[in-house]
Amino acid sequence: MSKDNIEQQIDEALGGVKEEQSWLLTYADMMTLLFAFFVLLFSMSTIDPVKISQLQDGMGDQPELKSFNAITEEFEDILEELNIEDQAKVSRDPRGVTLEIDGDICFQSGSTTLHEKLVQVLDLAAQKVLADSGDPRLITVEGHTDSDPIPKALINIFPTNWELSSARASKVVNYLIDIGVNSGKLQASGYADRWPANLSWYDVRSGKVNDSVIMENNKTETQKKLNRRIKIVFSKN
Repeated sequence: MSKDNIEQQIDEALGGVKEEQSWLLTYADMMTLLFAFFVLLFSMSTIDPVKISQLQDGMGDQPELKSFNAITEEFEDILEELNIEDQAKVSRDPRGVTLEIDGDICFQSGSTTLHEKLVQVLDLAAQKVLADSGDPRLITVEGHTDSDPIPKALINIFPTNWELSSARASKVVNYLIDIGVNSGKLQASGYADRWPANLSWYDVRSGKVNDSVIMENNKTETQKKLNRRIKIVFSKN
C-alpha cells in the first residue's frame, strides 16, 4: 500500500470521528451561553430582606385572630357594662370596627385631661381587645371636634382645632401604652371639625366635606355635641 493511500485512510477515519462528536461542541456552546445568562440574571437581581422576613413569618405559626364579630360584641359588652350605650356606639366602616365615644365623657372643654368615664372605657377595651399581644392589627385613635373656634385663653396652646383634636388623640394613645397596649400598633390622628359625626368614611374620602357641609353640621348644640368625640378604629390589618 502506498504512502498516499495510508494517509488517505487515516484522514477518513479521523474525519468520521470528528463528525460523530461535532454535536458535543454545539451542546457545550449552548451550556456556556445558558450559564452566562443565569449569571447575568443573578447579578441583576437584589435580595429584599423585608420580603424574605415576611416569607419566613408566613411560614411560621400564626396566632388565630379574633373575628370582627367577636370584637364588635366585646366592645358592645363594654358599653353595656359601663351603662353608656347612649354616649357611645360600635359600628363598622371599610377600615374595621369602630368604637365611638361622645366628647362629654372624654374631655372637659379645651382640655386634654382624660375624663374618668373615658378611662374606664379604655381600661376595659385594653383588657378585652386592644392589649392582645398576639394580634398585630393596627389600632387608630381619632380626635374630632366641633367647628367652634379655640377660646382666646387657649389659643397659645391649641392654635386651631387641628392641634386640639391631635393632642386629645395622642393623650388616649399614651394612656393605652401605659396600660399595656403595644405602641407598635397604635397611631393617633386628629381630624379637627372635618369629619362631622353623621358623615360616613366614604363622604370624607370622596371630598364631599367642605366648609358649607361643616357649617350645616354644626348649627345646633346637639350636632356639636355629637361631633366632639373620640373614635377608636380596630383595623382589618
